[in-house]
Amino acid sequence: MAIGQNPITEIISRLVSSVQSQITGLTAWVFKLQNFATQAAQGAQQKLQKFMRTLTKKPTSKKDYWKVLGLYFSKRFVVMATIITCVLGFLAVAYGYPWAEGKLWRATIRVDSEKYSYFTGKAKVIDTMNQTVYIGDMEKGKPQGYGTQYDGSGNAIYEGNFSSGRYSGDGKMYNSNGIVIYEGSFLNNKYDGNGKLYNDIGKVTYIGEFSVGQKSGKGIDYDPKTQLRTYYGEFQSDLRQGYGVLYDTDGSTIIYEGNFVSGEYNGNGKLYENGNLLYLGDFVNGVYDGEGNLYDTDTGALVYSGNFKEGQYDGSGKLYDPGTGVIIYDGNFSKGQKQGTGSSFDSLGSESFSGTFRSGSIDYIQYLNSTVDEVTSQFGQESYRTEVDNKMILTYLSLDASIVFKIDSNKGIYVCEKVVIGTKDEFMGLGAQSTAMERREVMGEPFSSINFNMPNYYKTILRDLSININDISKVPSDKYIMDQYFIRFYFNDGRTELKCIEICSM
Repeated sequence: MAIGQNPITEIISRLVSSVQSQITGLTAWVFKLQNFATQAAQGAQQKLQKFMRTLTKKPTSKKDYWKVLGLYFSKRFVVMATIITCVLGFLAVAYGYPWAEGKLWRATIRVDSEKYSYFTGKAKVIDTMNQTVYIGDMEKGKPQGYGTQYDGSGNAIYEGNFSSGRYSGDGKMYNSNGIVIYEGSFLNNKYDGNGKLYNDIGKVTYIGEFSVGQKSGKGIDYDPKTQLRTYYGEFQSDLRQGYGVLYDTDGSTIIYEGNFVSGEYNGNGKLYENGNLLYLGDFVNGVYDGEGNLYDTDTGALVYSGNFKEGQYDGSGKLYDPGTGVIIYDGNFSKGQKQGTGSSFDSLGSESFSGTFRSGSIDYIQYLNSTVDEVTSQFGQESYRTEVDNKMILTYLSLDASIVFKIDSNKGIYVCEKVVIGTKDEFMGLGAQSTAMERREVMGEPFSSINFNMPNYYKTILRDLSININDISKVPSDKYIMDQYFIRFYFNDGRTELKCIEICSM
């Protein structure tokens, strides 16, 4: 060590020199290794090229062939075939299989798989329990095109066309027993267009048009038992709406033809009975209402022409004799009975009375206390006029009635005391064969029920009206007290037949 040099500096200098020497040696080794690798790679490449040239060159000698099981194969052919096979195999696995799945063969996909959300092609879709829920065409994870949908038990519930996962186009729906319950057109999972409905055992119940899952448009209803039509016409929202024809159980005899609203006869229409026209006119909620004509279904003759309300004569109208066609009444009605002003006619069509009616009969009550002239001005010429026992009796055979007058002591003239009517026509809906219950429903409870002793002048009335009562001294009767008048019903012995009715002032 030189005199004056620092020992620490000397040590550091030696360490640096040693490290530099080691690095230089390592670098030289790395260069040698690199040169060796390069030379090895070049040698391998040369040998591979030579090998490939040998294998791929055109065969010129026996050494260019491989002998396998006594057969010679060109080395060139084998190498090229192997390379091509490997390339094609790689392409098939990498690209061909994904493309072909769903196109060349049907794919099986679980609904909870990622693949399900984007798959396009033919598929069998299974749920998490490996139960088939759909078989058919798909696009981007939704049924699209033709396919079949299944329920959780593996039963087909729909077979047909889909669009964006919904039933759209032609298809069939099945119940749990595999029976078709609908076949036809769909739109957005609803019946829409032309189709057929079946019941649960496969019998047709409807053929026609649909909209939004309901019968709408023209169609035919069928009886599922007989398979005969029951209705042909228009529908709306599953109800008969618009023009239609309703048929009897034979599928051909018409019951009704005309307009419907919400399944009921509404508007103008025709109603038939046993194939014969019964009514022609307006309906409201299934009953006659408005203007119309009623016919005798046996003869086809007109019975009534005029206004109806809630199925009954109501308003102005005309009644006809169905046997002769002659008008028998022209006037006003209420709740099916003559009510208000009107005119009645005899069998020849001649007017027999023009005035006021009540509850289906002439309102004789209003003529009580009227004079003879006042009565004849309304009733016309009487059939018989008789004065007996200080009574004047005017009999009108066409009305089956006798009007009885007494002397008014104050006026000194005849005034109407009572009216006696026979039972050829009904009075307030009550006829000769009316029952006690029917009379009670119309008249209420009688004030009295006695054997009444008819006055002697009744013999004239009974004779003129051809009423047969054996003993006028004890005629079974019921009396009903009204306001300022009373009504008495007279019966035969045993009360089995109503013989006549008396309306009398108090």
